[in-house]
Amino acid sequence: MRGGIEVEYSATQRWAEPLDQGLSRALAEDLSRNPRIRAYGFSPGSPPVDHNYDVWIRLERFEGNDNGEVVLRARWSVSSAESSIPIAARTVDIRRQGWQPKDYPGLVRLLSGEVIEMSRQISQAIP
Repeated sequence: MRGGIEVEYSATQRWAEPLDQGLSRALAEDLSRNPRIRAYGFSPGSPPVDHNYDVWIRLERFEGNDNGEVVLRARWSVSSAESSIPIAARTVDIRRQGWQPKDYPGLVRLLSGEVIEMSRQISQAIP
């Protein structure tokens, strides 16, 4: 983001997979690091595996901006597989400084750390 209002896309740097699938995969990997949780990522076209809980994430911001800040803002909720009523829900707004604009590997590192932090919060909410 430039100036808080203009999106600047890189002509050469691209995510290797769709963001929803990549975030789902990364979150499942992070949650599975907790010995009491076995998590599975979203896979389009595949039926879900047998599970006890659903995790829903609405990603609102996932970006670096021109002042060196990296932001992950999302709303997440956890519900039992049998109900859509959340047993836990939260808005997360994680911000880190120190990104050099156009340093895309650095941006990915910082965003990955923010996803790990969000995963820890979600894992604490799963009974």
